[in-house]
Amino acid sequence: MMKKIMIISAVLILIFIGYAYLCFNPIFIGKENVELTNDCNWLNDLCNPIENIDFSYGSNKIVIYTNREDVPFLPDGVKQRTLLYCTDNLIIQQAKKHFEFKWNTEDYAETTASDSKIYFFKDNKVVFQSPIILDNNISIYLEKTGWVFSTKYDALKANFAKFKPMYSPIVIL
Repeated sequence: MMKKIMIISAVLILIFIGYAYLCFNPIFIGKENVELTNDCNWLNDLCNPIENIDFSYGSNKIVIYTNREDVPFLPDGVKQRTLLYCTDNLIIQQAKKHFEFKWNTEDYAETTASDSKIYFFKDNKVVFQSPIILDNNISIYLEKTGWVFSTKYDALKANFAKFKPMYSPIVIL
């Protein structure tokens, strides 16, 4: 009887450790590398890569994955979690309005890399994804331009502060 309890306890501990590991290192299932910057209108070096997507209706979601090493550097007010999400279309529409970025056209090489990503879903399909840096500025990486920087940092940060922690270690793209 005692041996059975020990085996069950060991299995439960292994399951817990596996779940905890996956919460910090989630599994993404599906196609990545979706970028709709072709629709981006670079006016005065400003762009909102999701401006042509209507998130006011349908089943929409934003998921932010923050690499576990970057979690401590998340801006004040944004929950300190590796996975955050929002399914409230009103908040998503507000985030869309504030998702404007400036392209620094000066000639310099940007070598920063980020494992953190942001995903926008429209009717359960990924319509935009990009590497993201969330700290004292919000930056995304676009294939055509490199890193671009938020022009509405405070408003976008306030939107991200409304996101909820995602407890599932598996994200279906």
